[in-house]
Amino acid sequence: MDVFMMIRRQKLTLFIDTKETSSVLDVKKMIEGITKVPTNNMRLIIDSTKQAMDDDYQTLLDCGLTSATAKAYSPVLLYLCHRKNTGGNENDWEPIDVAELSPPPPLPDVFKTDDDKKDNIQLVS
Repeated sequence: MDVFMMIRRQKLTLFIDTKETSSVLDVKKMIEGITKVPTNNMRLIIDSTKQAMDDDYQTLLDCGLTSATAKAYSPVLLYLCHRKNTGGNENDWEPIDVAELSPPPPLPDVFKTDDDKKDNIQLVS
């Protein structure tokens, strides 16, 4: 079954889907193909539990990500962190840093129902 993920870092948002049996490394390779950051410099963190997915050979199912919890209309949120370039500590990761999403633009009148238009008129009055 498919697992749907929203992966966020700073202003980057990726939507990825793969099988429950895919490994963490498989997901990192997908991200590497887009961001060009090597997989050994990536760390994925599950939003709901703040659990780091450090074992590249674990499956998504082993990490608790299933098709029942990560649906297309409600993907699981993962944070992407990069390794700091401080030659000292191998396990020195940047903190979770995600920019806020902007609010959507107002709905054009063409798409509004009669109830929506009435609400707008009452707000303007």
